[in-house]
Amino acid sequence: MRNVNQTSVVVLNASFEPLGLVPLSRAVVFLARERATIVDAIPGRVIRSAQAEFPFPRVVQLREMVRVPYRWGTVAWTRRGVLVRDGHECAFCGKRATTIDHITPRSRGGRDEWMNTISACLRCNGAKAARTPEEAGMPLRFQPRIVTSRETLVLAIASTGADLAVLGLA
Repeated sequence: MRNVNQTSVVVLNASFEPLGLVPLSRAVVFLARERATIVDAIPGRVIRSAQAEFPFPRVVQLREMVRVPYRWGTVAWTRRGVLVRDGHECAFCGKRATTIDHITPRSRGGRDEWMNTISACLRCNGAKAARTPEEAGMPLRFQPRIVTSRETLVLAIASTGADLAVLGLA
């Protein structure tokens, strides 16, 4: 179990739309001020504040609707993001990936973009070298995809142990 101070709680809008994650202390403030209610809690655990005692929340829902502008755009490309997107799995052999590889090599104008990069193990990355997967005879086991902020939020929520099906995100 993670340290209580590092525990994140999922916050839902009054319409059950996921808004994000907040530290446990912030969620307790929402509960103590009666700005939120508990949707999902960890059985058998409680949080005691100066005002009250609450079940240990995993998911809280705000009582009043918060207006949120549309924000499900593309996440900025990062090397770490590519590894996380691909589950640290090599796109060529399936072993643990520690590097990224450009489908169109950078030496041929390939860019650092979601659709041009995949995770690779050191062995496969070196074997492919400055060639395309077709030229190297190394077919991809899966295709790259663009990562959205919604997908990132869903992964963060899943890491808290909250039931995605109950939240309508599965």
